[in-house]
Amino acid sequence: ETSPRRRARIRSAWEVLPEIAPELTEWSALFASGARRRALAEAGVQGAAGRRDADDLIRDVAMFLRIVERMLVLQPVLPQPRPGEGEGGGAEATGTGGGGGNRVESA
Repeated sequence: ETSPRRRARIRSAWEVLPEIAPELTEWSALFASGARRRALAEAGVQGAAGRRDADDLIRDVAMFLRIVERMLVLQPVLPQPRPGEGEGGGAEATGTGGGGGNRVESA
């Protein structure tokens, strides 16, 4: 049974963010809600956003960045093992060991 795989629709970062960091869901919704206004402003539509809107956005972005920076400092993420690396995936498995070059070992 062969059927062509359907392409997944492209999602914005604001749609994906709540799946990765649920604690940022409200921020994601806030920034996603501005997509239409941003598109109008990028298209050069007069009055798409006023000075107050811009000031509010700058303030919100600054706050969001501070929160994310704190999260990154407080909750460091360890690198995930690459596919094919076993539990003993040390330097030899990654090809970064002191052996001088890439080598292939047979099992």
